[in-house]
Amino acid sequence: MAQPELYAMNSADWEYEYSAMMRNQKPGETYPSLTPFYLVDHPEGTVLIDTGTSYEMLENPADYGPYGAGYIDEFAADEIEMSEDGKAVNQLADLGYDPAEIDTVVMTHLHLDHTGDIREFPDSEFVVQQDELEYAWWPADPIQQNLYVEGDFGVFHDAEYSVTAISGNYDVFGDGTIECIPTPGHSPGHQAVKVELEEAGTVILAADLAFTQRAYEEELQPAFAWDTEYAIRSNRRVHNLERKEDAAVYLAHDREHFEELPDPPESLV
Repeated sequence: MAQPELYAMNSADWEYEYSAMMRNQKPGETYPSLTPFYLVDHPEGTVLIDTGTSYEMLENPADYGPYGAGYIDEFAADEIEMSEDGKAVNQLADLGYDPAEIDTVVMTHLHLDHTGDIREFPDSEFVVQQDELEYAWWPADPIQQNLYVEGDFGVFHDAEYSVTAISGNYDVFGDGTIECIPTPGHSPGHQAVKVELEEAGTVILAADLAFTQRAYEEELQPAFAWDTEYAIRSNRRVHNLERKEDAAVYLAHDREHFEELPDPPESLV
């Protein structure tokens, strides 16, 4: 029987302000981050984890989505480097996957650097924490407001798209191979994804639980975290899971973590 394979791809390079990633650390410096997404090819189906950054938004932010995202020009556009080839749907095509072949899309959360190609997968089942869905439509914090772009996830209102709203842990195939683990704090419905692989063992794709290994080890949270106390609790939860299951933890925005993963078409097995 075929075994699950994990592919890691990067949609865009994003130069983050270091002190925003880790509150009050290295003011004035930047960090060369990235916006990855992942594919797990499982014997029971294909699972995409996040969808990267939107190329269309960066090309024409003022007309992106029902309300536009013109603030992106000032907020982040100069800090992002992306080509059309970086779109999730195009990188999947390079691997030989058509959008219709993606059975499930797990969203770790709905910030703009994770939601860019949602609309390209109308045949997929989207798995999102209920708390994240509710907050994304009306975020109270002004900085968080800039991170949720309706042009990305607004298609969830369309009957063509199927969304499974979950609360708590969720086993995608019911066999323990791919499990969503709630890790609120960075956003209300942030979740990590635990993947069991035959050779690599337990892998935790921790998304934005922390921005770098140092932040993960020292419990350093970004200035714009939805709730710092919840974020630290989630950080500790993943630490405990890492120790208990001898897991490898990969943070989405840590470039060294990403570079440890094989370059497609190679995969982690």
